[in-house]
Amino acid sequence: MANWRKALLRLDGAYSDHTLRSYRSDFEAFAAWCRKRRLVALPCSPRTVVAYIDAEGGRLKQSSIKRRLCGVRKIHQLCDAPDPTLDTDVELAMRRVRRSQPGRPRQAFGITAAIRDQMLVACSEDLIGLRDKVLVSVGFDTLCRRGELVALSIEDFTPTDDGRYTVLVRRAKNDPEGAGRTCRLSLATSGLVLEWLAAIGTARGPLLRPVYGKRALGLYLDPLTVGRVLKKLCLRLVTEKVAAEEVSGHSLRVGAAQQLTINGLGILQIMRAGGWRSMSVVARYVENVDLDVWG
Repeated sequence: MANWRKALLRLDGAYSDHTLRSYRSDFEAFAAWCRKRRLVALPCSPRTVVAYIDAEGGRLKQSSIKRRLCGVRKIHQLCDAPDPTLDTDVELAMRRVRRSQPGRPRQAFGITAAIRDQMLVACSEDLIGLRDKVLVSVGFDTLCRRGELVALSIEDFTPTDDGRYTVLVRRAKNDPEGAGRTCRLSLATSGLVLEWLAAIGTARGPLLRPVYGKRALGLYLDPLTVGRVLKKLCLRLVTEKVAAEEVSGHSLRVGAAQQLTINGLGILQIMRAGGWRSMSVVARYVENVDLDVWG
């Protein structure tokens, strides 16, 4: 097998770290499956890919298989090997998986303004609690994905004359070139950011940081931490029946979009606020909003 890990290094700087980790882990999973069956993973034949899809289609979600195939495709391209995923039989195998797994993607629970406010009250009164308040408030106001949220630097925040901050979200999932989008924080969120910056005593580096005792480290949070914090706070809620297992790192983005709908904003305004390019994605986010609250 070619040294595909070395070939993957060619992508450094051209793709996000998250994308590179996905390519690596997905191809490793495919290669491990092949080894158990004494099949060649690189270069592999379309027949091997079809066998993999047929075998894993009953265990993995179609989105997971599709992502694995992206890893297989990219590694073969980097190693100058023919792409086995382009074969017609591979396409037919994926169609079989899609037909065998009917249903729509499961939507993350939306944290709307009322639930956000209760989460803020549920935060502890120490440095971790202050960090969590900033995480919840900034994530809600900016509609950031979890990866975008933890990537924010203090330098991305600009104070305005009215005591609020504007935030530059430099890079997004659908913005690989890093053109960025600008968000505006509420007065309440801006106040929490000011309090947090005073507490950690710095004006540079990551906004959201790991906290140990009374010290915030100069490191960026792992994206998985966002979901863990939200689940932790949900378990403390008493007036809202929110199942922690339904909450994910995407819940702030989903809930903020739903809240904008409740507030009467149109879909194009919501797309601009959250940096969406697909109207269908936003429509799915807000389809479960109880419009009776408008009355």
